[in-house]
Amino acid sequence: MEELKRVVSVPFKKILATSLSEKDFEYSLAFDLKWFSPKTASKVKEKALETGVLILKAGVLVPGFDVESIRVPHAFKPSENFLENPDSSEEKVHVKEEISFEQVLEFISADIGISRQKLVSEINFMQDRLSYLVDIRIVALIVAKKCGCDISGIHDRVSRSVLGISY
Repeated sequence: MEELKRVVSVPFKKILATSLSEKDFEYSLAFDLKWFSPKTASKVKEKALETGVLILKAGVLVPGFDVESIRVPHAFKPSENFLENPDSSEEKVHVKEEISFEQVLEFISADIGISRQKLVSEINFMQDRLSYLVDIRIVALIVAKKCGCDISGIHDRVSRSVLGISY
């Protein structure tokens, strides 16, 4: 349900709207964000309406939740099949995914608003304290967590990448 709320919130956040027409909502998902095919975007809308995540009022869609309370990670992109089985869609695809230190740094910097230079300095300091025994991407997550960053959107990807686990 959380991923559905994230997906639904982005078109509203993108244009700072409190309501959207059905066509504008689907267009945003399919063409602006390029997340889904038009057919899948329509299914996302239907699923959101069924679950109350979206409400149809006077011919326009309005969120059934507080859009501002939803945090969308910087590089968030839902899987096209997340509607089929939202809890296990990631586990069914067996692909080894590499995530670079630069990508981790970009995610953290965007989430907490700290300059990359200051963030790298903090990470290097922590890396030195850990005697360079821990992968720098993990150290970056530790620093991010200490700074109040929500790392839930990237934690699993970094863990799998560092451990060399396919998913």
